[in-house]
Amino acid sequence: MKLKGVISLITFLKSIKELSFLLMFISSVVYNRELKLTKWKRKLTKGEMTMYIITSISILVYPTVYILILFGT
Repeated sequence: MKLKGVISLITFLKSIKELSFLLMFISSVVYNRELKLTKWKRKLTKGEMTMYIITSISILVYPTVYILILFGT
């Protein structure tokens, strides 16, 4: 009985992890959109430009890796 509880706890924690990754991805998309709108209005600072590049790359990489993991298992 104890092993079943541990397995269900691990499953729950994996679900929480997936949800947190999804929320981070959505946040990245929203922040990237905000930076893109700012870029149209004015020139981005070095920090903003760095974040724009990083979020743009992560928005492409995360779904790719996620799909590869789904098809790999």
